[in-house]
Amino acid sequence: MSDTSQPSSAPATADPPPEPEAPQKKPTPRPTDSAWDVYWPKRDDPRANSVRLASFPLILYFWPTLLTFMGCAGLQGLGWVAPTALGWWALSALAFNLLVLVTNLDQKKFLIAVLTLALAGLGIWIGSLKGVTFFSAAYDWLGGLEIMLSTHAYAMVSCLLVVFSLLGLIQPRVDYWRLESNEFVHYVQPFGRDQSIPRQGSTVTREVPDILEFLLSFGGGTLVVRREGQAVARIEHVPFLGKRMKAIERLLGVTRVESA
Repeated sequence: MSDTSQPSSAPATADPPPEPEAPQKKPTPRPTDSAWDVYWPKRDDPRANSVRLASFPLILYFWPTLLTFMGCAGLQGLGWVAPTALGWWALSALAFNLLVLVTNLDQKKFLIAVLTLALAGLGIWIGSLKGVTFFSAAYDWLGGLEIMLSTHAYAMVSCLLVVFSLLGLIQPRVDYWRLESNEFVHYVQPFGRDQSIPRQGSTVTREVPDILEFLLSFGGGTLVVRREGQAVARIEHVPFLGKRMKAIERLLGVTRVESA
């Protein structure tokens, strides 16, 4: 009897082919703020890790005068409106912007100013009913003034405002703040970091020192950074600050820990 094993007649089973590996998903990059966010804040993204904003020069509030003078130049060139009416429009816009510069009307002062103007208008109306000639004489005197500017004067003032506005728009691009979860950093390009404030122990509040500036900057205001009750940084004349506050509050509600 032989102990030699006979080969099996059954066919050998082949190993199953390896299953293809599932493609690994690349991690979604964490969005960061853009240098252009200082001009127009983008929609708040919960994944964003910083907010960028800047203080604008006072030329920011002169856009009503700029638009009015540009419109007066075009309308006077077309001859559609009387020159004296255009002159009063331009003067009124300039006077309004000068009022914004020389006054600081917070909520209380703004309400008092509106009530004062309403009472003054009511007093003038009652005086006219009583036959007081002072107000009618003053109105006739103002109506007789011929406030006129040439088309070239409107155009040149518009060009000057455009040039100064562009110069003012350059400043926030090179001088801005970057609010992060762990620190608030002030940058001055091309030098880089100018000031750093630790997030721990700091509070951020929004102030509206002037209602007119608030309206002209589309919900703007001042962002104040405090430590131990002392204001260590004031970022003034920030446009669209109300729209940025949601992102700022969300960002500062989380402290990010980075490992070396």
